[in-house]
Amino acid sequence: MPTVDIADETYVAVAPEALAPLLTAPSLLDDWFPAVRFEVFMDRAEKGTRWSVTGEIEGSMEVWLEPMAAGTLVHWFVRGEPGLGKQVASRYTDLLNARMFAFKDEAEQRGSRT
Repeated sequence: MPTVDIADETYVAVAPEALAPLLTAPSLLDDWFPAVRFEVFMDRAEKGTRWSVTGEIEGSMEVWLEPMAAGTLVHWFVRGEPGLGKQVASRYTDLLNARMFAFKDEAEQRGSRT
């Protein structure tokens, strides 16, 4: 079992096809996880993306976008071993939650203006 094993989900009231390019953009990932490098190994379009990750975490990361009601249930999975640091699991869980809720608020606000 990996040392870092994070699974989280957040409902966003925006369609998966609108969220996918936003959540998988390299600029967003670099901003959210500056100590991690991402290499796509499975691009699933509006269903999400899977990456190999290196740096502070060595392993894999996935965003799975599940259509639900009038929006999307965003599932995040981060699995691996600490690469360059220790205590990364709790820090990344907190970081991911904070950034995902801010992203959710912004995406839903944009969606209501269209």
